[in-house]
Amino acid sequence: MDSAPPLEFVAFDLETTGLVSETDRIVEIGAVRFDLTGRVLDQFSQLVHPERAMSPAAEAIHGISDGMLKDAPSGRVVLPAFLRFLGDFSTTTLLAHNAAFDAGFLGRELDRFQIEAKGLAVVDTLALARARIPEARDHRLDTLARLLNLDLSGAHRALSDSLRVMGVWLKLDGHAVSVPQRVSYPVTNRRGAQPIPLGWEELARAIEHRQTVRMEYSGGTRGNSPRDVTPRAFAHRGGIAYLVALCHLDSYEKSFRLDRVTRFQVLPLANDLPNDLTK
Repeated sequence: MDSAPPLEFVAFDLETTGLVSETDRIVEIGAVRFDLTGRVLDQFSQLVHPERAMSPAAEAIHGISDGMLKDAPSGRVVLPAFLRFLGDFSTTTLLAHNAAFDAGFLGRELDRFQIEAKGLAVVDTLALARARIPEARDHRLDTLARLLNLDLSGAHRALSDSLRVMGVWLKLDGHAVSVPQRVSYPVTNRRGAQPIPLGWEELARAIEHRQTVRMEYSGGTRGNSPRDVTPRAFAHRGGIAYLVALCHLDSYEKSFRLDRVTRFQVLPLANDLPNDLTK
């Protein structure tokens, strides 16, 4: 009988010209493939010509200048090479720190060059760190590297930060977190699309159709009692995914942490409403 294939992971990081995926561009991709023992199997590191000038604020963080990028290949060349490095999406777990950012930027660049990457999703090590060590003063990658005694050299360059993401995953036993509890984001190459945490697609449909949602929420002043809301959008702050919704009880818009939504039911548009919560 054949044994199961070894677990493999790819930690990756992007350096960019700024923070807005619709207008800013990727200037560097770094990634490291490793197994559960921490053995590095392969590495990827490549500068990317952004087809625009580097912002001084971004250069001050990562140190990548226009001069360093003048002979770099474009994303049209680099992105297919990166996808080949990732290999089979169904057997590799992809990791990033603040994954909503990286998934959004990667998806937007794929859209620009009309490159398909179906089935690609990114697990968030920032959310993992918040869950595993809530007492940390903050959960930035630099802070975690110091706290977990990881290599601090080369900070804010893509390959070095990828190695730190690998270290965070291994030190915090990320593989032991069950799949439903992981915070992960699909890489979507639909222009303007916001990354939706995997497992919450039903809420995304409720946003699209402006449907009311009845949910139980373990937080706030009302406890777990069911409340009706009209979802507006998803938001991501500090490694936490939120549902922004109009609360019918208080008649104003609130942000609800998804990890505190214990159950919910999307109500039909008709008045015939079910009594049971289904999730």
